[in-house]
Amino acid sequence: MSQFIPLTIKSIQPQTENAICISFAVQDEQTSAFQYQPGQHLTIRHLTEQGEIRRCYSICSDVQEDMSIAIKKIDQGQFSTWANENLKAGDVLEVMPPQGVFFQKAAKVGGQHYLGFAAGSGITPILSIVKSVLNRQQDATFTLVYGNRSWKQTMFAEQIMDLKDRFHQRLQLVNIFSRELNDSEIFNGRIDAEKLQQLAKAGLIRTDTDHCFACGPEEMMTAVEEILPTLGIERSKIHTERFNTGTTTKASAQQVAQRSEEKVNIILDGRELIIEVSKQDDSILDAALRAGADLPYACKGGVCATCKCKVLEGEVEMAINYSLEEDEVARGYVLSCQARPTTANVRLSFDE
Repeated sequence: MSQFIPLTIKSIQPQTENAICISFAVQDEQTSAFQYQPGQHLTIRHLTEQGEIRRCYSICSDVQEDMSIAIKKIDQGQFSTWANENLKAGDVLEVMPPQGVFFQKAAKVGGQHYLGFAAGSGITPILSIVKSVLNRQQDATFTLVYGNRSWKQTMFAEQIMDLKDRFHQRLQLVNIFSRELNDSEIFNGRIDAEKLQQLAKAGLIRTDTDHCFACGPEEMMTAVEEILPTLGIERSKIHTERFNTGTTTKASAQQVAQRSEEKVNIILDGRELIIEVSKQDDSILDAALRAGADLPYACKGGVCATCKCKVLEGEVEMAINYSLEEDEVARGYVLSCQARPTTANVRLSFDE
């Protein structure tokens, strides 16, 4: 499960001056490992002189296309800067098989009317979902509200306009620009609580939406989760994907002193190992990595769910959870990067 597989880059297409789209050449023997669902993500491992870097990137392609991700250069982003400036076709990246459940629940439930909110690079999982819905559900409609600084800085602008031309009766595109003025004020600014209310008042948000997807800055995500239910869209129909949550807070000396020290059994790839979680370990994942265990992880911030595992025995407590659905938590799943044991005899499985 934690295995990284070398994938060759088939092509690289610039999206903006600070973003590229990478398509992979998946070989026949790699096909089963890299079967994916819309909205899932890939974890990439990159080795530098300073150590190992892991980063998550959402898949932006539909399943019948070459598997692709987009990497946007961010300020002081060690991997994103290196990737944008150095990667080329033929290079090889170490990639973990696809993970994530952004779209799966909606796919099981079904529906006809879909709504998406994206800002900047948050378009990547949304684009994969838009393509899948329009290509496979002949009667489905999709409204995409997409925020950017300007049209020039809009990732996948050509692909989205091609989709608009192909599905002009079923795809409604609402572009919101923060640094490029439109004729109508409603299309200026950022996607926040006030903007959502304006769009709803203008009839650009359907209240009979079956599923809503959102990926982007925290302000936008919070607004979507808080405002849409007031418009009549049930909270259970709103699906969000977070990758950036700010800095992780460290436990205080008092909190560390109050912790217990426990042994935890971990099942991974059919094997079972025992690790000791000390008071200084902020999570079971940290304790396992300190012990040399190769557990799956990426963000370590509770947002990507790469480190998801199931509690088979005992009890643990999570500090935060941005990625697991309520029903997953009810079934015993936790994020090992956020979990610490609260009882003895805890047993976890990464194979469930």
